[in-house]
Amino acid sequence: MASQPGLDARPLPTTFVLELTRQCNNHCLYCYTPWGAESLGYQPQTSPEMQTAEIKNVIAQLQDEVAPKTIGLSGGEPFMREDLPEILSFMLKRGVDPTIITNGTLITKELAAAAAGVGSLCEVSLLSYRREVHDHLAGRGGAWDAAVDGLIHLNQAGGNSIVGFVATQLNYMDLYKTVELAIGLGATGLMYNRMNLGAHNLRHADRLLPTPAMIRENLEMLEALDDKYKLPIVVSVVVEPCVVDVRNYPSLHFGWCPLAGERSYFTIDPVGNVRICNHSPTIVGNIHRDHFPDIYYHHPYVRRFRETWPVECAECAPELKEMCGGGCKAAGEQCFGTLERVDPFVTLHRRQGASPSSCKPAGSSQV
Repeated sequence: MASQPGLDARPLPTTFVLELTRQCNNHCLYCYTPWGAESLGYQPQTSPEMQTAEIKNVIAQLQDEVAPKTIGLSGGEPFMREDLPEILSFMLKRGVDPTIITNGTLITKELAAAAAGVGSLCEVSLLSYRREVHDHLAGRGGAWDAAVDGLIHLNQAGGNSIVGFVATQLNYMDLYKTVELAIGLGATGLMYNRMNLGAHNLRHADRLLPTPAMIRENLEMLEALDDKYKLPIVVSVVVEPCVVDVRNYPSLHFGWCPLAGERSYFTIDPVGNVRICNHSPTIVGNIHRDHFPDIYYHHPYVRRFRETWPVECAECAPELKEMCGGGCKAAGEQCFGTLERVDPFVTLHRRQGASPSSCKPAGSSQV
């Protein structure tokens, strides 16, 4: 496929996410893994997951083609793979920084030592300081106790852990005390995410999706926590500034859609399928047969993702458009079947009385 003038000058990304497994011991109500909704047409479950040697080959291929600095290891639950320590050791030898995205419930003293020994950053989900709330959102009893134990094991092993908090209608009010608990357990940072709609969490959207008022209350809490504890805080899932003016919270670092560019974290699923990010269900290639630079520079969907703006953004102030990049296009596409519709977090709060259940998952995800 012929290159457009100047297209190949775009820098390659330096961060990737490798979904090691679709297996998970939790059943989180807010989960957005794309294989969780049959209506999206995503079919990784029809093929066996990659073996250890295949995963090492993928990491080596990415190094040869892209030279990533960081690879996030997720799932499912990555600690369900018995070969995780071997994968971590391989990454250390190759000079790639690993980040483990985990629910924390399977982190034993031995696994904590293995993760700490290779300098892994562990992002552990902690959804509330209240056991019953965390367990309800995680979809099983005992999840809170196991996650707390996991954080303790990481701290005792000298590991580096941050806590991931997913804000919903059921736990947003718990944020402040949950972060204080996380600090007490040794966490050195916080990743705050509002619930993002997609895949099979749509069926829980009416009772889980937080309102803008709830997000504002949380951002004020985060400002106060930063002032008190000087804790690094990242607001990762896009909070569109047309809904909540994030400029009012200068101490916080906000993440925006990187538009499939150099700040993107393209995602590789357990059978090698490549996607724009870990929220998108759209497959743009397979790492076993495709070279990543070919996907990045030439795939028509990747170009369309960069260039398409939701129609609702047409009248938006240029400053805000440049800031947020059109919001979470992956959420809009999953709910409305097109990149031309804005993230439902925006749509639903512009329409008084609208219900998240009005989102209808789109069909095929292979392009």
